[in-house]
Amino acid sequence: MNNKITATETQSGKYFLATFGCQMNVYDSNLISSMLEKRGMAITEDADQADVLIVNTCSIRGGAEDRAYARIASMKHYKRQRPDVRIAVIGCMAQNHGEKIPTALDHVDYVVGPDNYRDLEELLFSESAHPDQKVWTDQNDFENYEGLMARLDGSTSTHITITRGCNKQCTYCIVPNVRGVERSRDAESILVEVRRSVSEGIPEICLLGQTVNSYRTEEDSFSSLLRKLQSVEGLRRIRFMSPHPRHFDDITIQTMAQSGKVCNHVHLPLQSGSNAMLKKMRRQYTRERYLEIVSALRTAIPNLAITTDIITGFVGETEADFEDTLSLMREVRFDHAYMFSYSPREGTPAFEETETLSAEEKQSRHERVMEVQMRHTEERLDAMMGREEEILIEERSSRNDREWMGKTRCFKKVILPETPGMKKGSFVQARILERRGLVLRGEALTLLS
Repeated sequence: MNNKITATETQSGKYFLATFGCQMNVYDSNLISSMLEKRGMAITEDADQADVLIVNTCSIRGGAEDRAYARIASMKHYKRQRPDVRIAVIGCMAQNHGEKIPTALDHVDYVVGPDNYRDLEELLFSESAHPDQKVWTDQNDFENYEGLMARLDGSTSTHITITRGCNKQCTYCIVPNVRGVERSRDAESILVEVRRSVSEGIPEICLLGQTVNSYRTEEDSFSSLLRKLQSVEGLRRIRFMSPHPRHFDDITIQTMAQSGKVCNHVHLPLQSGSNAMLKKMRRQYTRERYLEIVSALRTAIPNLAITTDIITGFVGETEADFEDTLSLMREVRFDHAYMFSYSPREGTPAFEETETLSAEEKQSRHERVMEVQMRHTEERLDAMMGREEEILIEERSSRNDREWMGKTRCFKKVILPETPGMKKGSFVQARILERRGLVLRGEALTLLS
């Protein structure tokens, strides 16, 4: 257990926070921002003006760690200029590397893992220094940050974490090592955070979890949570990511189909279309089961968009395994995919195996997957021509201040010419007219709110 720290109640000054990685890290950064701002600190985008510098790190891939290390190393000059500035490294890489970080980067004051953000708050506001302890990475299987709410991360949509950790133990993935075991927040605390978001004028929320649809408490399942959220007055849209195929049962699909607020978009990670690779990855489903889920979702939910994750070049992947992935892609025709060439992560079971493909072979397969997916993405966008869609307006177009950008319920970007009453947060019924690249363009028909 970490030592208890006595802290002052308030602290003036400014903090700078850089975030690497997924939306879970973004949410955690917003959670920390909320903690610091309750203490009286103000956020700044100018690190030169900050009294506290925080880097929230990702460990999912080697490149993410390299970028984080480079960013942290560049902060050494702040310490030279102002020795009293405090520098904290937090997040998944902090948990993964622990003592290695202050050893390599001696200007770092604190290294804090994802279960220790309450300690970070106390460290930054403590009345006494802790020169003998820089690393705070004890894992807590029960820490859900109950009673705390994250700083809102948008004015039209915000993310809310409902589960932390992961029990899946996929052989390529470092997440269980750095995020700990899976645990779910109490539904009422989630509802409180959702209602707070709605009261601030935010009509759309996205539920987050490493396997978000495995959410379960003694009282609730993921399906019952969706039903409770359906009753929140003022909430217009519900999204979630990332679910796991194993937890897409008939009840979940029926609940999604029957809810008027759950959007017709599902991010359904695949990773590979080969049963041999799925077994080696410990993905806990087969190619056949994945296709059954896709069929059930598309049957139940009209105009459903399906996006996915794909890993090419996993240890032992043969040309036949790779062709299985391509053939599944052609059968499903995903709206979009996040595609990665396999990157070994120390601490995972797959790291101990000898890679069977050269860098050139892995790159070639990655490029082939991207080529197939680009065709499917364009086809899925073209299929929307002439359709009427509800658009949530998010911001002005970056290229024309007389146009606005918004998203459909199926998570497609649409550019609309400005019409009277249109503003950020408006809902507009629009007709899709054309595609330019990967962005749709349309015309506003009716201002809904």
